[in-house]
Amino acid sequence: MRQGDTPGRGRPPVWHVLFGNHRTLILGIIATLAGVVGSVGGVSDGAGVLDILGFAAIGALGLGLAVGYVVALSKRPRPAARRR
Repeated sequence: MRQGDTPGRGRPPVWHVLFGNHRTLILGIIATLAGVVGSVGGVSDGAGVLDILGFAAIGALGLGLAVGYVVALSKRPRPAARRR
């Protein structure tokens, strides 16, 4: 194994790359809302089961993205407070 291929101080963790951006939170919130609104709209319009399950899956994926962002943010190291 080469030195550049090993995970170490130079490479960020995978969870930080996937969930470390605030755009992930925004995408998760929008997908969750789309899933909820689409599922409720599908039920009220009498849509098929696959349509309703599709919107529910989009909502579950969005919820996973939002929760993943919050978990990644909580594990991020904080800089030390500066003394005055």
